[in-house]
Amino acid sequence: MSLFESLTQNWLFFGTISLLPILLWLFFFRNNLPKNKHYLVLTFIAGMLSVLPIKLYEKYWDQGVVFLAHTNLFVYLGDLVSSNSASALLAYITATVMVVFGIFTFVALIMMVLETMTGDNSFVVFRRKFRKILEAPFFFISVGIICGLVAFAGTLSMHEKVWLFMIVGILEEFTKHLVLRFSNEEKIHSVGEAIQFSIVVALGFAFVENLQYFTNISGMSLFSWPEFMMLVALRSLVSVGAHVSFSAILGYFYGVAKFANNIYQREVLENRHPIMEKIHQIIHLKGEVLFHEQKMMEGVLLAMVLHGIYNSLLEFGYVSFALPMVGMMMFVVVGLLHHKQLLQENGVLVKRRFSNESLIEPPFTRL
Repeated sequence: MSLFESLTQNWLFFGTISLLPILLWLFFFRNNLPKNKHYLVLTFIAGMLSVLPIKLYEKYWDQGVVFLAHTNLFVYLGDLVSSNSASALLAYITATVMVVFGIFTFVALIMMVLETMTGDNSFVVFRRKFRKILEAPFFFISVGIICGLVAFAGTLSMHEKVWLFMIVGILEEFTKHLVLRFSNEEKIHSVGEAIQFSIVVALGFAFVENLQYFTNISGMSLFSWPEFMMLVALRSLVSVGAHVSFSAILGYFYGVAKFANNIYQREVLENRHPIMEKIHQIIHLKGEVLFHEQKMMEGVLLAMVLHGIYNSLLEFGYVSFALPMVGMMMFVVVGLLHHKQLLQENGVLVKRRFSNESLIEPPFTRL
């Protein structure tokens, strides 16, 4: 047996080559990560666990649920794109709702176990977080339905695989976002911290995904030692960087939405949202609420579309386009992390999430 064959049958070897690039990324972001090491480790573990619901869904998506023959969204979307019928659209929407709430429930359970076992949060605090985070599934269901409606309308003549990669983007970003919210909802005190915790979750997710990928390709006799290490390097640099970018961008929009009250009131004084203020006056829905919903929807859509484009470029062999895309996204993420205004002004926490104790008086009040 050759050295390559013996190494690739060793789980310690796989764990090392999967963890090493993660450590390098952590070193790269060392000045822009949560300072509390306890939270950092727990968030990384939570990110690792975020792979579990995706893999379980893939394993059991052929099983019937209630009146659906299966819950495979890729099949439903494929049928919708090819048949363009109302029944296919209804089946896709129904399956989307079931899958999203199924993943939400599963993530809630595993995060409840993790947090109560580690003593990071009590069950009472977790129950309050659950009620707060219940909004998340509706954002992703809305995005999934929008995707289905666009496919049904046939306004974009895209390859069927592109649509499928959009669904991949929705599911993976949804799961990572849920883990972020459940593990750090009450710990995020600024927009910058929302980005930081999002990066840690993405690194945990990428670690497990890389471990599975390296294990799978090692069993193929097509690769020599140099080719295998080249794949490891490419995967470690590009794939991990992509996951970090998608999550960080969504984390930025989530952070802005989380602190919508302060941010929106300041921007209103600068007259940056005249249309939203008119809507507020007409339907009497607070402008901060509209601003929150808008930013969350923007973040979900952008992360999903970028994820879908990236996967499509790799699938169709346009690696030379995927590399600069990841580079540009990382440039944006680093720029956001070094934007002092995000860390010092926009993300001021006005009230504690689960108590009535005020930390800082609001800098603006509605006139």
